[in-house]
Amino acid sequence: MKLLIADDEQKIRVGMASLDWDSIGITEVSLAVNGVETKKLLDQESFDILICDIKMPGLTGLELAAYVQERTLDTAVILLSGFSDFEYARTAMKHNVYDYMLKPLRPKDILETVKHVMENLERKRYKEKVVRDYEVAFASPDFTEQIRWNFHGINEQIMEILMYLSQHFDEAITLSILADQYYFSTAYLSRMIKKETGYSFSEILLSIRLAAAVRLLSGKQHKNSYIADKIGFSDYKYFSQVFKKVFGCKPAEFRKQQDSEKRYSIRSILELIETSDKDSI
Repeated sequence: MKLLIADDEQKIRVGMASLDWDSIGITEVSLAVNGVETKKLLDQESFDILICDIKMPGLTGLELAAYVQERTLDTAVILLSGFSDFEYARTAMKHNVYDYMLKPLRPKDILETVKHVMENLERKRYKEKVVRDYEVAFASPDFTEQIRWNFHGINEQIMEILMYLSQHFDEAITLSILADQYYFSTAYLSRMIKKETGYSFSEILLSIRLAAAVRLLSGKQHKNSYIADKIGFSDYKYFSQVFKKVFGCKPAEFRKQQDSEKRYSIRSILELIETSDKDSI
């Protein structure tokens, strides 16, 4: 990780720069003598962590923290302050400041604080990555990718079966056909799918088919009966009944509603199926 140290006191800058940063994973250290220079460096390159004095010429530490927040820079800010500025430093937490350190500073305390901030930053970045990955999977037109994302970590053979479902949902596929194909008993395969995913075979197959139906209905160029046949329903009337139970309206009505523009993932449809099953009890 890259660290930027900003302090108008040379003794503090040099002292902090000489610490054993490699020991906690800091690979590059840069120095700034005031707030204006710090801002310029932030504009020129990216830093993972900024340690800055709360009172500096040009721009204060709080102003720099606000600048990082406004620019949505992926930089964790740590403020340095004297004891007299303790309350002032605490209010800085409202500017998304990760931590603050009181002078005089001990090398051990500095390294421990920065290490703690690094861990928090890594957790934040990981969560953001998970959200980005989810959004990609949610919007993915590839049902196989959605299955892989939503059921990551389950039994490999059950995952293989679900992947098969995502690719052959438009065929006349049944649990018994799959059980024979994978050399399981129907009862055993049913239990395993439920145990690994939390959903039944029929719920997962239906969610994939309905996700495909929504996509085709949103396109508005196919007849409803054609869509039913295209996603594996040989009986349009039955398809219409199932669709209404899950979405609260018939396919023809769905086309006319604003919901036809809404994105539905396999996961979101599974949740709708759960809700509709509870309502019918």
